[in-house]
Amino acid sequence: MKLIIVTTVPETLATILRGQPAWLEKHVSVTCISSPGPMLDMVVRNESVAVFQVSMNRGISPFKDVVSIFRMWRVLRKLKPDVVHSYTPKAGLIAMVAGFLAGVRVRVHTFTGLVFPTSSGLKRSVLIAIDRLICVVATHVVPEGRGVAEDLRNNRITSKALDVIGNGNIAGVDVKYFHPNIIDPLELPYKDTFIFGFVGRLNRDKGLQELVSAFLSLEGDPALLLVGDLDSTAPVDSGTLSQIESHPRIHATGFLEDIRPGLVACDVLVLASYREGFPNVVLQAGAMGKPVIASDINGCNEVIENGFNGWLVPPGNSKVLAERLLCAMNVPSSEIERLGRNARERIVERYEQGEYRQKLLEFYREITNEAKL
Repeated sequence: MKLIIVTTVPETLATILRGQPAWLEKHVSVTCISSPGPMLDMVVRNESVAVFQVSMNRGISPFKDVVSIFRMWRVLRKLKPDVVHSYTPKAGLIAMVAGFLAGVRVRVHTFTGLVFPTSSGLKRSVLIAIDRLICVVATHVVPEGRGVAEDLRNNRITSKALDVIGNGNIAGVDVKYFHPNIIDPLELPYKDTFIFGFVGRLNRDKGLQELVSAFLSLEGDPALLLVGDLDSTAPVDSGTLSQIESHPRIHATGFLEDIRPGLVACDVLVLASYREGFPNVVLQAGAMGKPVIASDINGCNEVIENGFNGWLVPPGNSKVLAERLLCAMNVPSSEIERLGRNARERIVERYEQGEYRQKLLEFYREITNEAKL
């Protein structure tokens, strides 16, 4: 089997999908395609598979998209894969259309976080039209989780079968790597204080405005650790960014290739996103034995159960978020430890990486066998 994996940007391959192409290469022939970027070199080093560059613009850009489709078509015509599998919206548009035109028999797109549910007006209509087009030219549509599947059905994006692989997510978690007892915490300028953590792109859709606002309303001396780069495609508002840069109890590290020290350093992870597909950081934090305060949205509410391994709050509500942060600060440490134990047990039981990869391989074999009938 010749498999091509396509992502819009190499960061997806270098972080979320890290190790997956190399594992699949033991069973099938794997090639990766993504936009140019410094992390593409990291993919080459990590995965030891063939890697091609095709520029893909993340925004709405019809002319550039046509050029990208043509370049992708040329690569696919040259490589003649049995399966092309795309992740993230723009890669889905480019790879699925190009795969259709190139005659690739099995074309799979995985929908991760959907953008249209939090958009409005003309932009929402355009995004829905693009997602529908992706589904038309794809032979198989894979939602990252049950919530994404429901959104696709409820908004009539496609009538095709929607099958979640395993219990959801696109990579699973290496529970041996993400283990709380094998790495030291990140050194921070705070002692004997409760630390809230955030890991991800500093992006407005991640609810950073609400998180910072809620945090600043707290009394006492808690700290907030932010791990991740600024996202220029959907930047945090200038007021929030100024507070992040100037507040003495907010510590921003920028991008860390290894996020585990940051997760170990915090008491509770907070993800106040407006939308997600199936957030990896919630799984990773759980594997590290950390409770999570998360928005009650797709993905998060498939992992977090109130009072069992964390708490759910409505998205976009800084007041309710502040109340939950305050409650977390005031529960006994034994309760935080209990929630953390439950969190790790749930991840090991449902989202272990090896099991996910085996189910993914079985999925590829099943759909290629069907295509030969």
